[in-house]
Amino acid sequence: MDPSAVWRDRQHQWRIEAYRAPDLRFAIYATNGPTESVPLWLFGMTALARWLMTHSISLDDLEVD
Repeated sequence: MDPSAVWRDRQHQWRIEAYRAPDLRFAIYATNGPTESVPLWLFGMTALARWLMTHSISLDDLEVD
């Protein structure tokens, strides 16, 4: 399953991948140089919006990867 969109924050600490499965899913990866964490799966836009708010990331901070 390939992501339909991929974003990174400006500090390149996080990578967000969007998947169009039967529902809309987002995989969040913490990045630290060459290594990445296992994905945190979020289901739906409200879950992504809540996660972005708790990490103080605005939509303007995201760059297309």
